[in-house]
Amino acid sequence: MGEASTGMSLWDALGMVPDHRDPSGRRFSLQSIVAITLAATMAGQTGLAGVARWGRKLTQKGLGAFGIDRDSAPCHATYHNFKGLDVEALERVLAGWVGGYEEKEGLGHVAIDGKRLRGSQTQEGSGVHLLAAYSERLGGVLQELKVHEETNEISAALMLLKEIELPGTVITGDALFTQRQIC
Repeated sequence: MGEASTGMSLWDALGMVPDHRDPSGRRFSLQSIVAITLAATMAGQTGLAGVARWGRKLTQKGLGAFGIDRDSAPCHATYHNFKGLDVEALERVLAGWVGGYEEKEGLGHVAIDGKRLRGSQTQEGSGVHLLAAYSERLGGVLQELKVHEETNEISAALMLLKEIELPGTVITGDALFTQRQIC
């Protein structure tokens, strides 16, 4: 399913994400930047400026917990490096980390649903539309696919469900998914 193995910590899993940045300009590891971003987001921050402010409030001990041995956290501009991040690799690593617990605990109930990302609409397109499979028992997204503008959630759901091992799993979705080929 993913690249991370059973029992691996989230920190170790984030270390598997390839770093796209020029090595000569790196002051902070990508692993640290992504970990701070995840923690700040869970703490309620919604934008890059909020994430940077949250990180700047960390104590030296807090910075150390994120693998930073400097006196300060990354500045706001550092988080703009996410523009070149290999999102598919990050998703594979996170799905593998969440899915690593599947063997021990099972998936439980899996819900599939699609959402258009807020603020992603441009003049050229209707925005980013994602379809995700969420495991209630594991408390995480197992797999996520981008729904291309030429297709719809139904065809994306077929591809998504083929990528997840589902024996003995109850799968739910909204009325859109009551299609013969999905059932």
